[in-house]
Amino acid sequence: MKIERKGKKKTARRIAAVVVLPVLCGAAVICNAFIPRNIADYYCNNIFPGLSVPMQSLNIFFQYSLTENIIICLAPLLVIGLICWTVILIKKMLSHGALLYLYRSFRNLMILVLIGAISFQAMHGINYKRTHVSESLDLTDAELSYEDYCRALRWAYMGMLEARSHLGEDYNGVAHMTESFENSATYANSLLNAFSDAYNVPLSHNYVRAKPVSMSHYWSYTHIVGMYDMFLAEVNVNTDYMSINEYPITLCHELCHAKGYAGETDCNTLATLACCTSSRADFRYAGYYEIFWNLLNVTQGIAEATGETVPDFISVDALDPVLRDMRASVIYWNQIDEEVDAVKERLGIDITETSDMVNDTFLKSNGESGLESYHVPDSVYVRFYLTYAGAKNG
Repeated sequence: MKIERKGKKKTARRIAAVVVLPVLCGAAVICNAFIPRNIADYYCNNIFPGLSVPMQSLNIFFQYSLTENIIICLAPLLVIGLICWTVILIKKMLSHGALLYLYRSFRNLMILVLIGAISFQAMHGINYKRTHVSESLDLTDAELSYEDYCRALRWAYMGMLEARSHLGEDYNGVAHMTESFENSATYANSLLNAFSDAYNVPLSHNYVRAKPVSMSHYWSYTHIVGMYDMFLAEVNVNTDYMSINEYPITLCHELCHAKGYAGETDCNTLATLACCTSSRADFRYAGYYEIFWNLLNVTQGIAEATGETVPDFISVDALDPVLRDMRASVIYWNQIDEEVDAVKERLGIDITETSDMVNDTFLKSNGESGLESYHVPDSVYVRFYLTYAGAKNG
């Protein structure tokens, strides 16, 4: 009787585990959607910086990307493991114990998923719910006029040209970064910390070592130029073509993830505005470049819709160095697209399209607006100018 009851208890526990573990996993995956903003703010400001220190400190000792190397090693190991698991399952089915084997495999898988989900929420997921950067900056809420857009556009235009004038060029007349990857990554940490202090944005001041990815050329097929690995608290940057128009913002963007902001809009806002305040011309150039082209399209659209006069302070000749930099970047990405098309013809897989779909789904699952969340509303740049830069210039 005791043996029978013992067997029933084991069966009951196994059934409970099959039911409870998936429920716990599901709860861990979606729990950040139910966290109040004030609790998320407290967590991000007081707990996350300390919680992320151990992994961020470990990453300092490795010059190469741990994420990249784990993926490269893990892929074949997963294939081998799946083959071994299948062979064992077949043997169990031919003898006995297949059901118990499946149960244990499922249990172990669910435990791994649960640990992964909890780690994700602790290192990234909860950060989606914190107060947005635009609110922390305490920007003016005055109604924006066409003249406000024009003034902000001129500010970005003049800042972009001023920064570009301090940059050297290669034999094609294209500007490049003024410092090495390592020096730029170290500087970006200090820049973000300084911006955080100057504008009261609650950003973790932990030092985060960004890592170059050795297989960046093939990573470019996904059109992804940076990634924050929340499990290792590691920043990975695509270095195949370090476009001066994009690289400083990409670097700062990914560091913002590691310093406590999960939202793509928040990270792009922080990265772009921080670059504008930089003492380094290459970082300033990237920041003003991003704002200029964003506001130019919007301002021209407003002028066409309302009959306003299009700003006439923009000189095509003055923009020529900027356009050279832009063309160099376009040439690179056109080459990448040709290689992606060649892969699609051979294998029937559009790597860029698949990557966009996965990224869009991931962002939407965390309450973001998909790939659209990378876009910073133009009004944020105008309001920043009116609140801070305009006052200094005026």
